[in-house]
Amino acid sequence: MKAWFLSRRRAREDRFVALVFPHLRQLHRVAFRLCGSAQEAEDLVQDLMLGLLPKVDELDAIERLGPWLAKVLYRRYVDQYRRRRASPVDDHIPFSDCDTVDGCIVTAGGAEESGGCEFARLDLRRSLAVALSALPEGWREVVMLHDVEGYTAEEVADILTLQLGTVKSRLHRARKKLRLLLGEFSPPRTGASASVLRV
Repeated sequence: MKAWFLSRRRAREDRFVALVFPHLRQLHRVAFRLCGSAQEAEDLVQDLMLGLLPKVDELDAIERLGPWLAKVLYRRYVDQYRRRRASPVDDHIPFSDCDTVDGCIVTAGGAEESGGCEFARLDLRRSLAVALSALPEGWREVVMLHDVEGYTAEEVADILTLQLGTVKSRLHRARKKLRLLLGEFSPPRTGASASVLRV
């Protein structure tokens, strides 16, 4: 009986891993962008996984699991973290930390990995982090989910529990504001402005 129970529990855990593992990398990126700290992002994702583990049957029935997981992650972040942080973006992250967090680096038009170009790319990333931190929180969340993480406008609306028109409006205003801010923080860079919001 004990062996049967252990085997059944292991099978459920294997199903859970098979369901969520393909989405873990993106969940960690989203969590990092929300928390601004690699350690807090790890804690947030781990807390989410522990909460979902007993619900493997429900997860198995969800058609678009990736956006659904991002939505639950966001709600958990709101409940547990937002009250303790004034801003989910840490504009004091050293370059070395950014380089170790997958997805937090924004490309600058495909520049070659040479000394001068790499410095320009790092400078652009730093400017973008500062510009993002200057956006209203609602705008910042929309930009991060849509332009950085690649969710559709409809998925962003579902994750943030907003009207689709509100998402599109915030996205338009945030992009316009970011272009203005990036122009203030750094000198113009050829080819950078068109790709700065895309990873």
